[in-house]
Amino acid sequence: MIVKREILLKAIVTEGLKTQLREMVEGTIKEIDDSQEEMERQYRRLMLEVQRMDQARAMAVRQQVETERRRQADTKKDLERQLEEYDQLQMDEEVVLRVLEGTVEVGLGDNFFDKVRRAEIVVKDDVVVEIREA
Repeated sequence: MIVKREILLKAIVTEGLKTQLREMVEGTIKEIDDSQEEMERQYRRLMLEVQRMDQARAMAVRQQVETERRRQADTKKDLERQLEEYDQLQMDEEVVLRVLEGTVEVGLGDNFFDKVRRAEIVVKDDVVVEIREA
């Protein structure tokens, strides 16, 4: 029988990994900035139209935009903290990149918990250097 289990994808820290992680986060921050600029343009245009028609609707739109501004600002702060964490990574240390889902075959007589225990794949510069069965 085949069952699912978690597999940790770990990476050994190199300059290449740090650069790759930073570029991903910086790209996401840029997307947030671009999104905020577009939202502000649309908001100004919409408010000119809505204020002429309905003050209550204008207040509702203003509240929605403020909520979205706060959400994006919080996300951006989290990403900036993540950049700081990446700067603190030490060369050759192992870091968890993500948790993958894999499968394992379980048969009669197998110790179930030994079989489904988390496995690890360790990569260095995107090359698998070790596979660990916990």
